[in-house]
Amino acid sequence: MNQNNLYSLLDLIRERPQLYIGDQNFSTLYNNINGYQLYCLNNDIEENLSPKWNEFHDFVAIQLNYTESTSGYKNMILEQNDFNELKSFNMFYELLGKFRKNKAQ
Repeated sequence: MNQNNLYSLLDLIRERPQLYIGDQNFSTLYNNINGYQLYCLNNDIEENLSPKWNEFHDFVAIQLNYTESTSGYKNMILEQNDFNELKSFNMFYELLGKFRKNKAQ
């Protein structure tokens, strides 16, 4: 892990979710992501993520055949999984992997 950023944090959580967030609950993961982003905002920490995190909503919308991303990635993923937190957690990481791979090319 060369960089300390949102993606490196998400990699750690994926490997050991119980250690970092307590369980494989997608809503808990989502709240941790938002907390991390709020911390960065409040402390003037600018991350130069590649791909840019704000593009993830649109990416998820396209991948899950939504016409727009206004409901946000959390709601789209939960809806696709009948609000099952574990399935949504796993789908989030599948989509995140595709997002990072596709945008890196």
